[in-house]
Amino acid sequence: MLSTLARAATRRPLTVMLLWGLFLLLGFGLGTGVFGRLSDDVPDVPGTESQVAAEHLDGLDPAGDSITGVVEASAVADPAVRAEVRRAVADLREVAGVAEVPDPYAKPGLVAEDGQALVVSVTLEGGLDDAAEEAAVDDAADRLHGIDGSEVSGVHVSGGPLLGRQLGERAQEDVKNAELISLPVVLVLLLVVFGGLRAAGLPLLVAVAGIAGAFLALFGFSLFTDISVYAIQVTTMLGLGLAVDYALLMLVRFREERRHTPDVVEAVHRTVAVAGRTVLFSGLTVAVSLAGLLVFPSTFLRSMGLAVAAVVVVDMLAALTLLPALLTRFGGRIPPAKARPEEEGRLFARLARFAARRRVAVLAVAVPALLV
Repeated sequence: MLSTLARAATRRPLTVMLLWGLFLLLGFGLGTGVFGRLSDDVPDVPGTESQVAAEHLDGLDPAGDSITGVVEASAVADPAVRAEVRRAVADLREVAGVAEVPDPYAKPGLVAEDGQALVVSVTLEGGLDDAAEEAAVDDAADRLHGIDGSEVSGVHVSGGPLLGRQLGERAQEDVKNAELISLPVVLVLLLVVFGGLRAAGLPLLVAVAGIAGAFLALFGFSLFTDISVYAIQVTTMLGLGLAVDYALLMLVRFREERRHTPDVVEAVHRTVAVAGRTVLFSGLTVAVSLAGLLVFPSTFLRSMGLAVAAVVVVDMLAALTLLPALLTRFGGRIPPAKARPEEEGRLFARLARFAARRRVAVLAVAVPALLV
C-alpha cells in the first residue's frame, strides 16, 4: 500500500497537489460552517442519577430556557429610560413563545444598587421545538438590543440558547488567533531545525491541510450529531501538532536518503517505505485509541472521538500523499542531511544498547512508573 501511494505521488505530483488544494478550499470554505453549528450543551447520559434528577426538576418547573438583557445607563431610574424599558417589556410579552417577562422596576433584585444597570429576564415557554425556540430567542434578543435612548449606554444580551452561538463565535475567534500565533512560531522553530525556508515550509503546508481536515470533519459530523464547542480547540490543536510531527519524520528521513542517492524520486520512495510505515502505524494507533470514546454513552464524548480520530487520519494521509508529492516537486532544492560524526548521538545509542541488554530490568522500572 505504501509503495502504491509513493508511486502515485511521484508520478502525478501536480494532480495530488491539486486534489489537496481542492480539499483545502472545502475545509476552509464549507468546513468553517461548523462554527455556526456548535453546541455548548453537554447532555446527560440516559439512566444516570444526574439525568433522573434533571427530569425531576423539569417536571417541577416546566418553563423553558431564558435569556437575560442587562441595560446600562447613567441612571436607570431616569423617566426616559424607565419608559423605554417598560415599552420593551410590553413588546417582549407579545413575542410568540415567550412565557414571562417581569417588570424590572416592580420586581426586587433586578435593579443594581448603584442605579446604573438593570436586568430584563425573558423566560420562554416549555416544550418549544427547535425552530420555534430559535425564532423566539432571535425576536426577544433583537427587541432587547433595540432599547435605546440618550441615557442608555449599552445593552448586553446572553444566556440560554444564545450562549451556544456566542461560544461558537468566541471559539472561531480563538482558533484564528491561535493559528496567527502558532503557525509563525512553528515556522521559526522549523527554520532553526532545517536552516532553510523550503524545508521548513513543507511541514506547515501539511499542518494547514490538517487544520482544514479538522474543520471539514467537524462539519460533516455536525450534520448527524451535536458537536461540542470545545471540540474545535482540541481538534485543531491535535491536527496542527500531529501534522508537523508526521511531516518532520518524513522530511528528516528524506534528507537522510538524499545523502545516499541523488535521485529525488528514489529518495521519496525510500522515505515513504521507511518513515511512512512509522507514520501509518502511529496514525492508525492514535485513531483507533480515540475511537474508543465511541463506547461511551455520552454523545458529547462520542462526537469528540469521531472528530479527533478523523483529523488524525487526515494528517496521516497528508503526510503519506501530499508531502511525497511536494518533495517530488521541490525536494531537489532541499539540501541533504550532513554526515554526522560518530560520537554524535552517543548518549542515545548507549541508552538503546542498555535497554536492549537489560530488557527485564527496564520493563520492571518503566511499566510501574507509567501506570502510576
